[in-house]
Amino acid sequence: MKKFWAFLKNYWFGLLMSFVLLMGFLFFLLIMLSPRYDAQKRGFIPCTENLVQNLAQCAPTEKYTCGIKHILANTWCDIKVIATGWKNWGQGKQATPWSNYIFEPEPITPIDENDEFYADYKARGLTARQDMQNLIKMGEALDQQVAAIKKEKEDEEKR
Repeated sequence: MKKFWAFLKNYWFGLLMSFVLLMGFLFFLLIMLSPRYDAQKRGFIPCTENLVQNLAQCAPTEKYTCGIKHILANTWCDIKVIATGWKNWGQGKQATPWSNYIFEPEPITPIDENDEFYADYKARGLTARQDMQNLIKMGEALDQQVAAIKKEKEDEEKR
């Protein structure tokens, strides 16, 4: 028993760090194995969608601090999903602790092409490729306008 306590006394920090890294790896693995698309948006999907929306709203001047803040919030959301699974399993609401985030995804139903919007879309003879090309052209035109405005402001500041 003295050897065990001596070993623990000498290597406690390494054991602690190994445990922390193992937990991080298992957490990462759980999220990687969970479905990414589901019609009911179960599991980690709402957390990820919320992360994407929050990161898109970060100001360019605070992109690093804002990004880290939202990534940590997303991690906390993922931990809550895992904890909810354990809680529901303990209460008998689900068969296994991971049933709420490791599951067979329900496919997302395709878009109803008989919908009024898509009927108008087809009536105008548009395709997704044409729409994408139009969006790219509009984006390039917008970039050129922004560049022209910036150049005008720089010219005014030089005067």
